[in-house]
Order: sequence, then structure tokens, then C-alpha cells
Amino acid sequence: MPDSRSPRSSDSRRPGLAREHAGSALAEEVDSDHRPAPSLFVRLAASALVVLLVALGLIGLAIQQAYRGAAELALGERLEGAAFQVLAGMDVNADGRLVPPDNLGDSLLAQPESGLYAGIVADSAMWSSPSVLGTAVEPLAEPVERGSEQRIFAGNGDLHRYRIGLGWELADGRILDFVIWAAEDRARLDQTLARFRSVLWRWLVLAGLILLIALIVLLVQPLMVLRRVAGEIGDVEAGRSDRLRGRYPRELEPLTANLNALLETERSNVEQYRRALGDLAHSLKTPLAVLGTQLDDDSVDLESLRETVDQMRVRVRAELDRALRSGRRTMRALVGVRPVLERAVRTLGKLYRGVEFELDVDAGLAANVEERDLLELVGNLAENAGKYGSSRVRVSATQGTASLRRRGLRICVDDDGPGMSGEDFERMLQRGVRGDQRRGGPVEGQGLGLSIVERIV
Repeated sequence: MPDSRSPRSSDSRRPGLAREHAGSALAEEVDSDHRPAPSLFVRLAASALVVLLVALGLIGLAIQQAYRGAAELALGERLEGAAFQVLAGMDVNADGRLVPPDNLGDSLLAQPESGLYAGIVADSAMWSSPSVLGTAVEPLAEPVERGSEQRIFAGNGDLHRYRIGLGWELADGRILDFVIWAAEDRARLDQTLARFRSVLWRWLVLAGLILLIALIVLLVQPLMVLRRVAGEIGDVEAGRSDRLRGRYPRELEPLTANLNALLETERSNVEQYRRALGDLAHSLKTPLAVLGTQLDDDSVDLESLRETVDQMRVRVRAELDRALRSGRRTMRALVGVRPVLERAVRTLGKLYRGVEFELDVDAGLAANVEERDLLELVGNLAENAGKYGSSRVRVSATQGTASLRRRGLRICVDDDGPGMSGEDFERMLQRGVRGDQRRGGPVEGQGLGLSIVERIV
């Protein structure tokens, strides 16, 4: 008696497990395939938000740096102005002693702890403006070469400083060297920059919100158009409409035109297939009746039965081939026109040897058309021209007016026959009507050529 734990017994459970794993993997693959894609609106809005934030950030940093540069330039001019204000008010007496300015007007140099300071450093004297009172500001005592200046920004210190070295010529020809210095509290510039930064970023945030709302509105408009297209397609799928009827922007016209063409092609193909099946059923009705009669007959002739079946097979193949050839495609590739027309003209030239066929087509001309449709169209027209003309037929083709979906093609077939009136032409387009006279005699035909041409066009 075999052991239940034998390899054979365990193998009997493996196919089920394999099917279970395969089914699980397939379910996961199907779930991943049907996982909804990210919303186009969300993706565009997120991209616009990122671009907006980066752009506004760069703009804010650029403006902030530009303002800081301008503020530092203005700081240097204030310090230089304070130094020259001191220079304008000072004097040197005959003994070579420094006489500091006694009237600084209403400037910040005359106000204690104003934040703007100035002073003079010479070999024999040192003077500081009244604004230094109550502060710990000390002048820079290092000498500065005559005619040179120094600008020292605060960095980690508390003061922005400016110094200029000058010389005063005395009456005895001696030169008194001295240094005029000016300083400003770092807090003044920092407060100015902080105030500007606060105002700048507040307005940039407001501008960003306005731009974001505007971008969302601009994004919603085209997406609403696409949603309207999707709604009309849903109406077509539900059978409430047979085509897209809305008016859409020019950029979407090729899309809607192609969709309508696809719908029209589908309806046409369905009708063609339905007609082919009806014709097939009608054509098989008689052979099936004959086949049933032969089967009821005891003395059935197998050869006759085989012949009936062969006829049915040929008929089925012919109807299916006709249904296949009658199907249409909406998205057609470009076809060279001249090779197709040359083939048609060459064939007709062999059929109508007394007629001279001329062809006037550029070698590079191409059109979005089925090759067999073009061949049938030109063949029917040129054959009629050969039948009812006299001795010359001219076939020409040029580029026509382009539509939204394909290039245009203009075909002209001329002959030297008697022609016809407009009323006769309209009558000739009807199915089964044909022209029966050529040089006083009848011609062959079923009156279908021009109706086929009109249908193809």
C-alpha cells in the first residue's frame, strides 16, 4: 500500500498549486494594467506649481540680491557724505592745530546714538561727532595713506566703516596728515534689508497665488473641451448620437474629424458586411434547397451532390472576398498616383488600340487614397472616354485642396467626343443608366461605372 507522503502523492497536488499561483500572478497583472492613470489635470497643475515656485523663488532671490547691492552702495555714499560733511566744517589754525566743526546742522551726526558717526584722527588731536555720545564706538586709529580710502563692511562686527586719508597744507609749507572716518550701525542696514525682504516675499506669495489661480483656469479650459469630446464619444457609444457634432477649437478639428471618419467608416463597413451576409444567405438558399431535395432522394447522384457543394463553396468564397474588398480604412497611407494611373492607361491602351491615351501626372504626386479605389475610379472614367470619345483621351492629376485628414487630389479625364449636357450627366450618375450610342452604334456596359466612381469619390 503506497505511503500518503510519497513523492507521487505530493506531486498530485502541485498542478493545483501551480494554477493557483498562475491565477494570482495573472490577477495582479490585470490589476496593474487596469490601475487608473494619474489625472492629467493633477499632473499639469503639479508641474505648473513646481515651475511657478522655482520661477518666483529665483525672481525673489534676484530682486533681493539687487536690492542688497543697491543698499550697500547707498550705505557707502552715506558714509562718504558724512566724512565730507566733517571735512567741510573743520579747520586748522596757524599753529597747525585741528579745529573741529562746531555746527553740524540737523544731520544725524549731531544726534546722540543716531546710528551714524564720524570723527577726525590726527597726530595732535582726535575728535568724534556728538552722535557717539552714549555709545561704545571707537575710531579706527590705524593710519591711512594720504589720498586713499577704505571701506570696511561689518561682517560679524557691529559697524560699517569708511576712512579717507587727507593732508592739510599749512602756511609754512608743512603738510598736516589726518584721517576722517565715518561709521554706521549694522542694524540700520539689516533692518532695511529685513523690511524689504518681508514686503518682497509677501507680494511674491500674493502674485504666486494669483498666477496659480490663473494657470488653473487656463488648464481647466482645454481639459473641459477634452471632457466634452469624451462626453460626445460616450453618447456615441450609448447610441444617443451617431457622430461628434460640437464645435471645437481649431487645434482639435483634426482629432474630431478623424473620429467622425472612423465612425462613418465603421458604419459603412458594418453595412457592407450585413449586405454581403444577406447576399450570401440569398445565394445559398437555392443550392441548399437543391441539396435537401437530393438528400431526400434515395437514388442521389454523388457527383451531382458534389457539384452542388462546390458551387456553394465558390459562392461563399466570392461573397466573402467581395465583403473583404468592400471594407474601407480611414487612416490611409500616401500612395504614388502616377504608377497607378500608368497601369490603368497601359491596360486601356491595349483594349482600345484606336485611341491615343495621354498621361500628365507629376512623378512625386501622392494622395491618401486606396490604390484599388484610385485604379477603379480612373479605369472607369478613362474607359468611358475610350468608348464614347473619338481618338484621344487625356488623363491628368494635380494636387487638390487638402482637408483636415488627408491631402487633396484632383483628377481630370478629357476626351474629344461629342460630350453631354448637364441633365444627361446627372442622369448618367444614376445606377444602371448608361450611354447607348457611340458613332451611331450600341456599346457594352451595365451602367454602373459612373455610380461606382461617385461612391468612391
